[in-house]
Amino acid sequence: MSWSKRLYQPVVTPEGKKLVTLSDARAYALALPKARQMAPEVQAGVEALLMVAEGKGPMLLAQSGVAHIVHGPVKPLNRGKQDRPWLKRRKG
Repeated sequence: MSWSKRLYQPVVTPEGKKLVTLSDARAYALALPKARQMAPEVQAGVEALLMVAEGKGPMLLAQSGVAHIVHGPVKPLNRGKQDRPWLKRRKG
């Protein structure tokens, strides 16, 4: 396994620490409280890290996985109908 691979971009944790390599991300995930480690987004992120470290996935997968571990799931934007003109019904 190659845990020394560098991420495309460092991921900054809420504490201000930069995660630069897969090893940094692994150490961060292992230092999380057990309840947080069991969260689905963290589990998926760790699985992505393992796949890339084993050479079974692209680095972009690890980058995304680390973002999920650090920042949690991405919440979709909830924009109103005014931002979606295609929802207007045609008259006629």
